[in-house]
Amino acid sequence: MRRSAALLALLLVAGCGSSDTSVRRDLLRGVAQIRHTHDARKLQTELRRTLASLRRDRASTVAERRAKELASRGFEATLKGIESQIDFYENDSGNIEAATRDALRADRSRARGARLLRAAGRALGLRIGSLGDR
Repeated sequence: MRRSAALLALLLVAGCGSSDTSVRRDLLRGVAQIRHTHDARKLQTELRRTLASLRRDRASTVAERRAKELASRGFEATLKGIESQIDFYENDSGNIEAATRDALRADRSRARGARLLRAAGRALGLRIGSLGDR
């Protein structure tokens, strides 16, 4: 009886704060992917998976909900920037106007994503530095 009560208490304690851990884990995973994945297509795939996982995370506190919302918007903006970057490399050969448009869109979207991801980190008490933005 004592053993089962101790096991139940351990399981309850382990479950507490798990949403913070999952939101934090997905935020940090996505940040690491942005920093270390240099192939745009591969990064796009990885971030889509991370965003899907983040969206499934349960956020139980105000800070977690705020971080989850900011991180979701940050990853979406970053993905938009990656798409523009891919368009720049694949579709704009010889077209200066389109290349300039896609390059500016990629830069702005990635910078916006980085700002949102840093704000998400601050909501969780994390400091997220440079993500290849300005």
